[in-house]
Amino acid sequence: MVKKQILNFIIANWKVILVLLLLIVVALKNSHDYSLMQDAYETQIESHKAQIDGLKEIHKQEIREKQKLMENYMESIAAIEEEYQKSLKMIKQIREDKKGEYRNKFNNDREQLIKDIETKFGIQYVP
Repeated sequence: MVKKQILNFIIANWKVILVLLLLIVVALKNSHDYSLMQDAYETQIESHKAQIDGLKEIHKQEIREKQKLMENYMESIAAIEEEYQKSLKMIKQIREDKKGEYRNKFNNDREQLIKDIETKFGIQYVP
């Protein structure tokens, strides 16, 4: 008798029962899909953090390399400037030596000075 009443209830309300069962299935499916989306989101966040950390490390390495290059550049410039100063001093010394040599020739051996000027500049001395 109870079975008959249950069967009559199910037959009379089968649409409502089916809707309730489908609603439960949809709710469970929705919960499962939400869980999958949450896992995908967390995985994506971890991936982005790893990428950001990798980019930060690459950036730090590039900064270190730029600093090394800058230090090398500054050292090279300092060496070039030092060589330049030495060259200026050497040129100044050579110029002073030549001035002294020409003064000496002017005072003591004018003929040799005239010959030097004629050979160096390709002009002829006219007294």
